[in-house]
Amino acid sequence: MISKTLKRAVPCLMFILAVIFFLIMNDESKAPITVNAIDMTRHAGFEDDTSIGLTPDSQHSGPMLTGSNYLLDAGEYTIGIAYHTDGEDNELILYDNGATLETYELDPDVTYREYDFELERSCQDFTFRISYGGTSYLLIQSVTLIPKDRFYTDTTFLIVLFLVLAGAFALWRYDSARRGRSLRDDYVVLTVLGIGAVASLPYLNTGLSWAVDLCYHLIRIEGIKDGLLSGQFPVVIYPEALQGNGYLNCMYPNLFLYIPAYLRMKGVSMADSFKFLIIVFNFLTAFLTYHCTKEIGGSRKAALLASLLYTCCPYRFTNIYARGAVGEFLAMTFFPPVFAGLYHIFLGDRRKWGWLVLGMTGLLQTHILSVTLAGVFCGVLGILYLKELLCDRRALSLCQAVLSSLLLNIGFLVPFLDFYENGDLWMDALELGSYQEYTMNLSGLLGLQTSGDYHSLTFGLPLAVCAAIALGYVLLEHGNTQRESYIGHLFMMGAFLTFMLISFFPGWKIMTIPLADIILNKIQFAWRLIGPASFLFAVTGSICCFRSRMLKKYSRILLVALAGICILSTARFRDSDFAYSTDRDYSRGHVSKLIGIPKGSNTVVYPFEWRPRHTIDADLTTEHELSDSSVISLKERKRTGVTTQIRYACLAPQQYIEVPVIYYQGYRAFDENGREVTLEEGGNNRIRVMLEGDGKVHTITLDYHIPARYTLAAWISILSALLLLLYFALPGRFPLPLHFRKDKQNVRQDRSTDSVL
Repeated sequence: MISKTLKRAVPCLMFILAVIFFLIMNDESKAPITVNAIDMTRHAGFEDDTSIGLTPDSQHSGPMLTGSNYLLDAGEYTIGIAYHTDGEDNELILYDNGATLETYELDPDVTYREYDFELERSCQDFTFRISYGGTSYLLIQSVTLIPKDRFYTDTTFLIVLFLVLAGAFALWRYDSARRGRSLRDDYVVLTVLGIGAVASLPYLNTGLSWAVDLCYHLIRIEGIKDGLLSGQFPVVIYPEALQGNGYLNCMYPNLFLYIPAYLRMKGVSMADSFKFLIIVFNFLTAFLTYHCTKEIGGSRKAALLASLLYTCCPYRFTNIYARGAVGEFLAMTFFPPVFAGLYHIFLGDRRKWGWLVLGMTGLLQTHILSVTLAGVFCGVLGILYLKELLCDRRALSLCQAVLSSLLLNIGFLVPFLDFYENGDLWMDALELGSYQEYTMNLSGLLGLQTSGDYHSLTFGLPLAVCAAIALGYVLLEHGNTQRESYIGHLFMMGAFLTFMLISFFPGWKIMTIPLADIILNKIQFAWRLIGPASFLFAVTGSICCFRSRMLKKYSRILLVALAGICILSTARFRDSDFAYSTDRDYSRGHVSKLIGIPKGSNTVVYPFEWRPRHTIDADLTTEHELSDSSVISLKERKRTGVTTQIRYACLAPQQYIEVPVIYYQGYRAFDENGREVTLEEGGNNRIRVMLEGDGKVHTITLDYHIPARYTLAAWISILSALLLLLYFALPGRFPLPLHFRKDKQNVRQDRSTDSVL
């Protein structure tokens, strides 16, 4: 027995060691980044092979070359520059988030010089600039960025992740062997894992694909990391945002962004931190879609097909790989449990109301607009099944789901509603246009034509076939069971959403109805409805495919054909279309993990809607402003995170200092004696700190104080999550007031075809 175990263990151990060795050998985290002059942004100069030069004849002085922006963690670095010059008036200037970090004069006696510098905190936008003095000859060849230790800890993270996954797989196989199950018996688990892997194929590389809104969501991750490091929990203010002026965080759901933010705190690169989140949600979507479809339809084959079609549907891929709509992409993961929970509350096992809690909580913590859609779905199905809801204590299950969802999300809702009502935020920017302007033509929506661009706002052929199968089943074979009634209603909802997507939908007239106007304005773009409609067609079409008597002979062929087309669709994402390019001549491959947050020409990095009204980019500054410098002596101003410390002496009353911090509610200031200092709103919504005019030296500490109600609400959500986990993990053993008696449930299910599938 021992020798047999060793024979199995030794190859596995060798494989694990080989993978670890491969990861270590491919670690580039210590490799310097060398930027050739011709690859920099040129403001002036002539090209000489790979160098850029200037002479006094050019009559130019000032910026000559600017490097790319880099995302660097706190630590010590060295920057080297290769050049030729015969004057002493040329400079290499380093910038940290727009503020000057260091300035070095280029020595004419050497042709290569290295300078050491230190970043006290992470820099979202580190760059360098070469300034020409105008009186000498200057030729720039290259600039090299060198870390004292390493740029990032991705290799360590990947090794730990691999070991955790290997250990989990070993435990799973041990448990399966103990139960006498082979890998073939566990085909469902392996298939679902394979679906998640297929959906993640575009991100199994060293870069990040370009996406329109990607920069905003990457900055959210970096902002949460900076907020945690500044001592905030929950994070309300991004301290380093807008050149250190700060930006509000709690208006956009961000629970799941704490995962990559934690990895960033541990030194993992932004690229790998973000991709880890996306890959995790690809697997989670496959898992939830499988289980929720099985809860609704009772068929494993249908559940596997629906899992593949929905996880790999074109609109999900477009959201993340093209649009960069991270919130909407994450929200699509939680539509399946919403519909599974509604099925059980209205028709199935009412004790499974937790599915609805999971779905609504996931939507509330990812995308507010998707919550609006889910609320409409709940209302429509509640009206359709009002009679069933009033029977068998099902209304109690719905109340439990609603109350649990509120408790789980109160940590987000309290600050969100507080700022929404009282923050005087610039939310006019949310008006992006009329719903009717973004409707589509039917042929393009069904995937019957392609525009050739990267955005695929379509159901795709597999989901179009599913819709046709479900339509045929509902019209020709639909039965009278409760389950088939629910499936039919889901299909009709999907069909109505499709009608709302096309240009024939009378949106202009519908929007004259007050409630409809609010809902459609919240949706903003008609094509947002493709997400939930894709799930409805995937689940109903897959279930009907295996329930249909007419398609019984062809069900396996349809499964293989639809799965094959869906898998092949992942190849449409091109490796060459990357924001974090890996094929630049001046860099090693790992530069893709250090290039700063990618910004499109039409992208607003920090949207206006969560700023105090009329805060303008052009008027942002990193410098303070004194009311009267002749009577104010500013001895020191230091900022760390959301904390600013000021030492001053003032000789006149009614004087102030405006600090480069946006005035969000929650900022307070105290002097060295603990007395609160008066704050006012200054220019461009900066904080104006009023000073004592007694001529003495005072120290003021300006800090963001998270309101106690925010912290209390966050802990209520955390404790509620723990209690619900215990409640569902230990059914019948955990004494909660909401616990059901162990009575027989009147579960009405159609079992006519479930047992054979």
